[in-house]
Amino acid sequence: MPPHSRRALGAVAALVLLAAPLTACGSDALERCVPAAADSATPGELIGSYEGAHEADGVRLTLSPDGAMRAEKWPTGDYHRATLGDTFNGSGTWEVERATGTDDRALLRLHFTKPTLFLKGDTLDKLTIGIDTSRTVLYEDFDPDVCPDFRLQRRKP
Repeated sequence: MPPHSRRALGAVAALVLLAAPLTACGSDALERCVPAAADSATPGELIGSYEGAHEADGVRLTLSPDGAMRAEKWPTGDYHRATLGDTFNGSGTWEVERATGTDDRALLRLHFTKPTLFLKGDTLDKLTIGIDTSRTVLYEDFDPDVCPDFRLQRRKP
């Protein structure tokens, strides 16, 4: 192989390694930063305690078998930043929304009842569910080509 061909192959390989974290959370050859979005999930698969990472650092979420949930250091929306600060502790209920024709993935829907100041849309209340053989991750999936910054991983019992 001519030397310029080897250099070109080396450059392409280096670009692939550098771009992998930016595209689709990795590739099949590399571990994804989060599991792929699930098209279905059952409540039993999600029960447990979750800890945040990256933009969700310090955030905790507990999903109980009876449908109750508790959130700690949860981010607020623009309307409540002055009242509650950048984060708040809250509680309410949770459910799994099945994939539909317009949304091809299952979602975790949070319904905050405390604090009572919230109107719909004032905080993050829908998360994508990702499950693989070793982890369950809940994340905000703005762009499937970029690894999500707001993500919560279930703690092992």
